[in-house]
Amino acid sequence: MSIQMMSAVNGYGNLAETLKAKPGNPAAEGMARFAEVFDKADAATQGFAAGHVDAQSVVEAISQAEMALQTAVTIRDRIVGAYQEILRMPL
Repeated sequence: MSIQMMSAVNGYGNLAETLKAKPGNPAAEGMARFAEVFDKADAATQGFAAGHVDAQSVVEAISQAEMALQTAVTIRDRIVGAYQEILRMPL
């Protein structure tokens, strides 16, 4: 992962912590699931370093984390695009 991707992961993790305070919020639930994917990837990587997890499991966990990040970035881009479109509307 690049530095920009890691920065995005940290930002989304911080947002997830903020949204956890509001139960029943679909965005909070989605962010919690997003954070779980990265927690699993982190645990798989640490398990591999300790010799408890095989390489295939690590690759699968990292692939799922990368796909989750790409999905989150796509959603963010669409939200930003919609916001910019609203700003361009004449009053």
